[in-house]
Amino acid sequence: MAKEDSCLTYQKRWVDINFTGEDVRCSLCPLLETYARKQCRRTGEYILDDRAVGRWCPLVEYPGTIGHVPDEFINS
Repeated sequence: MAKEDSCLTYQKRWVDINFTGEDVRCSLCPLLETYARKQCRRTGEYILDDRAVGRWCPLVEYPGTIGHVPDEFINS
């Protein structure tokens, strides 16, 4: 039996992160934390070179969507 204060369900949400043109890199991402070390807030990965994309970056590129929002994001 589950505890009364436990979480029994989860909800998935999407967030738009926009980059200018084709320039996608960690240094331009709002998920980059730069306190003592550069670290991705989403994956926890320490970013050695923020001029590229991190190894475990979860950001998915949707082909042909520059300036266009896919219908599955609008209707969900």
